[in-house]
Amino acid sequence: MPGKTPRKAAPPSPAPSEEKMACAEQLRKIGDKWNLRQKLLNFIAKFFCPDT
Repeated sequence: MPGKTPRKAAPPSPAPSEEKMACAEQLRKIGDKWNLRQKLLNFIAKFFCPDT
C-alpha cells in the first residue's frame, strides 16, 4: 500500500552461550527421564489393569 512504511528488520539473534547450551542439555535429560518414567507407569497400569 502506498501510505505504509516497510517493516524494520529484526536484529540478529546472538549465538547461544555455553551456559544456555548446558542448561538446555540438562533440561533435555530431565525430560527424557520423565518420559521414560511415564512410559513405565503406563506399561505397569496396562499390565495390572487390562480392562481400562
